[in-house]
Amino acid sequence: MYFLLCSYSVANEITFLQVDFAPYYILSGKDKGQGRDEEVINLLSQSLPEYTFKLAFIPSSRALYELQHNKATTCMLSLYKTAERQLNFSFSTEFSTIGLAPTIAMHNDVANAIISNNIRSISLKDLVFKHQLVLGKSTERSYGLNVDAIIKRIPQDNIIVRAGKDSLNSLTYMLIKKRIDIILGYPGEHLYLQEKYKESDKLIQFQISEAPQTVLGFIGCNKSVESKRFLSLADAALKSIKATSQYRALMLRWVPERLQPNLVNALDKS
Repeated sequence: MYFLLCSYSVANEITFLQVDFAPYYILSGKDKGQGRDEEVINLLSQSLPEYTFKLAFIPSSRALYELQHNKATTCMLSLYKTAERQLNFSFSTEFSTIGLAPTIAMHNDVANAIISNNIRSISLKDLVFKHQLVLGKSTERSYGLNVDAIIKRIPQDNIIVRAGKDSLNSLTYMLIKKRIDIILGYPGEHLYLQEKYKESDKLIQFQISEAPQTVLGFIGCNKSVESKRFLSLADAALKSIKATSQYRALMLRWVPERLQPNLVNALDKS
């Protein structure tokens, strides 16, 4: 269940929207509250004691609507900064999170039928247009300009969009049962969710050839004078936070070990 945020503004109170994307937000289990983005929000809260931070759970399908329309100062931590979104939201200048680009998860049986051995990167365009595979994705989610452009061209018969709580979890279950052919997510998400299923060894991840190696997430807030003031202070705080070993460990925590070197290189350059 989700709740609407208050329609009034409280001075120096910031509400961060928390969505159902583990391991960025972990809503239950032994690691509850220790998601990557939750921990970064905690670091921001410690760096900006003049603000009171609140977390509010919103289903991912409603998150951008809530972010845009609430009058209280409301933000999300890891938003892609696209030209379209900048029309509706204010963004930090500093990135708040850095991670590996989205990957494709698919069943081993499907992969073995169409992909050569030792291939780690594949074309999403080829999978959906050449091989006619059915793609599953979470609603209202961006995967970067190039990947989003491909998704927009996919015929309705070849794409299944899931909304609501744990949408990627339900898509992972459908993938294991071969009800869909491929799903989109991030390496840490796939790893975290696949570990919940006994049949997880039947799935394999591939990098997307149309996507960059790494992606940046920014703080996005609803447009207001107070949001802009907060983002200015948050930018200064992020510069210090990103220089710490704690931040580095958070960015690497939920990344599969074999893919960590790619992210380490990006962290070293940032």
